[in-house]
Order: sequence, then structure tokens, then C-alpha cells
Amino acid sequence: MDLRVELAALTGRIAYHVVKERITKPRPTNLRAVPPSPDHLTDEWLTLALCDGVRGARVLRHDLSERDDGTSSRRRLTITYNEAGTAAGLPTQLFTKSGPTFKTRLVSAAAGLSRIEANFYAQVRPGLDIEAPPTRYSAYDPVSNRQLLIVDDLAATEGAVFGTVLTRTLTREQAEDVVDTLASLHVAFWEKPLQKMYGSWLWNSYDFMATLNVTIGAAARILSGFERGRDVIPARLYDRRHEVPDAMMRSLEINISGPQTMLHSDVHPGNWYVTRDGRMGLCDWQCVVQGGWARDIAYALASGLPPEDRRAWERDLVDRHGKRLAEAGIAAPSPEDAFLAYRQQMPHAMFMWLGTLGRHWAQPDYQPHDIVMESVRRICVAADDLESLDAINERPVLAQA
Repeated sequence: MDLRVELAALTGRIAYHVVKERITKPRPTNLRAVPPSPDHLTDEWLTLALCDGVRGARVLRHDLSERDDGTSSRRRLTITYNEAGTAAGLPTQLFTKSGPTFKTRLVSAAAGLSRIEANFYAQVRPGLDIEAPPTRYSAYDPVSNRQLLIVDDLAATEGAVFGTVLTRTLTREQAEDVVDTLASLHVAFWEKPLQKMYGSWLWNSYDFMATLNVTIGAAARILSGFERGRDVIPARLYDRRHEVPDAMMRSLEINISGPQTMLHSDVHPGNWYVTRDGRMGLCDWQCVVQGGWARDIAYALASGLPPEDRRAWERDLVDRHGKRLAEAGIAAPSPEDAFLAYRQQMPHAMFMWLGTLGRHWAQPDYQPHDIVMESVRRICVAADDLESLDAINERPVLAQA
């Protein structure tokens, strides 16, 4: 089906189900039915979801925090159990994500975000050994496009401290931990047949972006972001703004041409946290794709480090990723080729924040404006410093020999 026709059908279907849910106020009674939002939860349903395997355990009460809306809606969930549940140490401080409104559900469904995240937490996270929220419940309904995710509230359970591009400045040690965490993810899935393992929900990086070109008009969003962010974007890059949408797709052709692994794909500072013992952890797994490692590293360093620190540390940090691959028995690229790949993958980071700044009026307001502007500034400075638009046309050293 043509993607535009499919998007129109999706819009109508979501509108129908959101209106229907407001009228009927469904209260699911089994785990096969995905609750539209935390407002539709009952103690009986939560008992099924959270008390499985603990004899006699029941949820007696649950309490919800106020809703925080962005790409999805987020709420904290506090659980009170009976004596059996309390004695078993069942989780009491939880965090939920859902799409209860027309806008949040449409954006998540059109980009595949709710389907991706639900499947990641249900299928992948339980076997992944990195610092990330553990799954308590995760499901997606492809008919209504409902998603409900329940994970631990890490601020309560691990003393996790979340930050933003404005509130956290990574130390060198923390930046190294970011690289090590991403390397652990990449090593775990290096050159594995991921779509055979997990299913068609796991797109490659090129196909994911090609879909967004249609469903959200990505090229228009990028160019709108350039205009709205002109004051913080290097003049040389701004003057070449019309090259960026095509350069992004060429960079993704490169990204899917080499060794493939699983990518988080949205590794900006707001999706990292610091645990009580100082470890860097990673949340918000709604943009997971299959692709080449450099896309994650380029985005993480360009958004997570002030330009002066990035310039001073980036070569060592890119090399560090290669060393982690080598330690796992993977044939890592040469330092020269790795740094070229890093330079070539900056357009993805540019899209993520220029697209956020240049959002259409019908899209949710994803992030506070000051965070968006600083993210655009850092990433565009990195793309300009690294001459990323020109790097896309360069070939690896070994390919030239």
C-alpha cells in the first residue's frame, strides 16, 4: 500500500479508537487486552501483570502521578500489595509510557515508535546485559495502536539521576562509560540475523528514515528547523541546508552497507541516567533499528558533549569503541576508517533535533525550546567541524587502496 494512503487510514483508525475509548472507558480484565492508558488500569489487571509466579500475591491499590506528555505520555505508578506481594519484594515504584491522546498515539504509530519500543522491552530487554530499565509489562495492539509499557521507576529503585543537555556536563569518565555501554549493545548483536530473531518490527536505519520522509515530511521538518535555529547554526552549514535531506539518506545508505548491529538511535543526554553507583544507563528505546555502529556514537558524542570537550576527546572515544569491539573478538575498523564513519553519520543526529525544532503544528511539542536549541547548536557545530556533508562522499582508506 502507498504510505500516504496507509497514513490516512491509520489516522482515521486511531481517531476512531481514541473516541471509542473515551466513550466506553474500557477496563481490560486479561493480559491479552492492552490498556489504553494507566487511567484504565485496575488492581485486578495489575495483579495479573505484576504478581505472576508469586502465590497469593495481589495488588490492593495503585496510585498515579500527573501525566507528562511528549512523544508519548509518561506517568509514575505506585503499587500497594498484600502481605504475600510485599514479602516477595514485588516492585512498588514503577514508570509507565502510553499513547492515550490522538496526537501522541498518531505520532508514535506513524513512526512505528510504539510498536518498536513495546517489542524491544518484551523480546530484547530481558536478555540484554546493560544498564537499562527492566521490563515489568510491555505490549502493543496493532489494531488500536495502543501501547502500554511498565518498567521500574529508576529514580526510586536505583537512585538514578536524569539530566538534559542543559543540566548535565559529562566528565571524561562518564563519556567513556557512554561509549562502553553502546559498545556492549553493539557487540551483543554484531552481525546477527536480527529480523529473523525478532521480526519485521526491527527496521534497518535506511527504511526507518524513508518511512519518516513520508509520514512526517522529514525533509520539510529539517529545513524548517534550519530556519528556526539559524541563530545557533554555523553560517557555513546553514548555507548548505538544502543539501542535508539528501545527504542524510546517502549517509544511511553507507550505514546499512557495512557490519550491522542493533542501534538505540536516540542517544541524546535526556535518555541517559546516572545510577547511585555512578553507572551510565540508557532508556527510551522507541527508535531501535538495525544499522552500523557509528550512527549511535556520532549522535551520543555530538549531543552529549559541549563542542570544546567533543573536539578534545572524540578521536580517543571513537578509538575506544573500536577497542571494545576488538576485545570481543570482532574485526574493528582502522582508526582512520572508524573516524570517517563517525563523521559520515552526523546527519542522523542533525535530523533528530532539527526535525524536533521544525515540527509541524499538528505534532506534539516534544521537548522544551531551550533544550532543543542547545541540542541543535551542539550537533550542527559538530557537523560543521567534521565537514560531515563532504565526508559522505569520501571512501574508507582500505577501499581506496
